[in-house]
Amino acid sequence: MVEPIVIEGQRAWLKQYGEGSRAVALGLLRFIANRFQLDALRPPPHRGGDAARETEARRLAELLAQGVNVPHVIGSGHAALVLGDNGSSFNTCLRQADDAGRDVLVAAAMQAIAAAHRSGAYFGQPLPRNLTWDGQNIGFIDFEEDPLEVMDLAQAQARDWLMFGYGVAKYYEHRPERLQELMAQAMDGVDSPVLAHAHAVSGRLQRLARYSLKMGRSARALAHAILIVHGATTLGMVMLLAICVDFFADGELDVLQLFV
Repeated sequence: MVEPIVIEGQRAWLKQYGEGSRAVALGLLRFIANRFQLDALRPPPHRGGDAARETEARRLAELLAQGVNVPHVIGSGHAALVLGDNGSSFNTCLRQADDAGRDVLVAAAMQAIAAAHRSGAYFGQPLPRNLTWDGQNIGFIDFEEDPLEVMDLAQAQARDWLMFGYGVAKYYEHRPERLQELMAQAMDGVDSPVLAHAHAVSGRLQRLARYSLKMGRSARALAHAILIVHGATTLGMVMLLAICVDFFADGELDVLQLFV
């Protein structure tokens, strides 16, 4: 749970960590990732309480040292952190913007992700709800899980691109070619191990993406994200990672209907 507070006239955030409760769902995701040899889809441990607090504090310190715009840790307590503010909700900004404004925001976010990757950083869940915007800079929040516990850096960075692509695809349902263009520009120069891993995974998932285009809005967003990222580079990207994205977005596995 996260709630705003005020410290010496400045907005801050109190984040409290409940106990982890996703063992069954995470086990299912892990099984799917292993079954289809999709390493970037392995879900990292979802801890609660003080363990989650310690993971987030460590990740924030690492990202800050890599030059990433993340909140400063102001204080800590039992299963809680007090975090500084680094901007308004990126999701809200996207909803309120017109097409041209969305293009500016999405391009800025992609450039921020690419720059962070060049510094050796990774995120895990760079969905729009986990990004911020202060009018000039993109910020990143929510790091209580660490993908490097279950995958290598190239896989974690490939995961980041698909997570972000899925998160913004719903805003480009009628302009997918524009999102692909923006992503192609942002991914120019991405390290070859990231692209190589993405290529190996995406080749197994194109059929699922095509089927998804015929289903509801959520499924179409999954498909568009894959096809857009795939088209943004000759080596492609991740699809079944969309299952992880679907779960991380709301804690449910709605996309599993595609397999039954």
